[in-house]
Amino acid sequence: MIRIAFLGSDSTHTEAFANRINGADAPFASVARVTSIWGEDPDQTAAKAQALGIEKVAATPREALQDADFAMVIGRFADAHTEPALEAIAAGVPTFVDKPFTENAANARKLIDAARAKGVRLCSASPLRFTPELISVRNGAKGKATYLASAPAACTDLGPDPRLNSAFFYGIHALEMLLELAGHDIARHQITFGPRFIHLHLDMESGSAGSLTLVRDTPEFYSIGRIDEAGQQIETVELDGGYYHAELDHLLNAFVPGKSSIALESSLAAIELLEEIDTRDTYRS
Repeated sequence: MIRIAFLGSDSTHTEAFANRINGADAPFASVARVTSIWGEDPDQTAAKAQALGIEKVAATPREALQDADFAMVIGRFADAHTEPALEAIAAGVPTFVDKPFTENAANARKLIDAARAKGVRLCSASPLRFTPELISVRNGAKGKATYLASAPAACTDLGPDPRLNSAFFYGIHALEMLLELAGHDIARHQITFGPRFIHLHLDMESGSAGSLTLVRDTPEFYSIGRIDEAGQQIETVELDGGYYHAELDHLLNAFVPGKSSIALESSLAAIELLEEIDTRDTYRS
């Protein structure tokens, strides 16, 4: 039984993951259990622990990590990820960091360097890397391809927090899907900014290409696609939550046992590109 520590309690991903692990009828109940949780807001953390059947409410990340086999860093915003992840790595616990990995490339490199120096398994992923639409697009590929992804340029429907006005919050999902398909060995890239969109073009070392479009002032949506010698395929991602099951299956049955992982180079590439987008975007208010 894998004992999981949740580090962070302010995201809806807390419920998305815990509801699939804890409880007699949960799909991963025989594999793992969330046994501890820490969050910056003690009242919110205690309420979620009670609702989700998490026995231990910890006062610090270090306390939450005691006796844990796996750490899931799932704070809502990227700037809350680095310090808890460093605590988990220092404790020698395999660590998953939710999307976005970090708020800048410097902290992404810090986590990667710490994990490699300590010999601790580390990964980060958007759950949309595991959507059936992406799998369908990948399975239909024939030869070199241009892969397409799109998403909102910023979150416009969850409140006034300035961290929502960023390509990191929703753009990370589409960019990670794109890198999952096209790979992370980028030969060159180009970013174009306009009043209604941001466009990122990637030329890959493999000869394939990637095209990311972030649309301004739009509700949440995601699409993924491919154009190659077989034709074209465009899919709208269904936001039904099923991808959380596929993500947990990967984490618990492949990542934690050391069989497979999302490449850290891919996670770093995503953060580097998003940081460049946000830094250069003169249309961003």
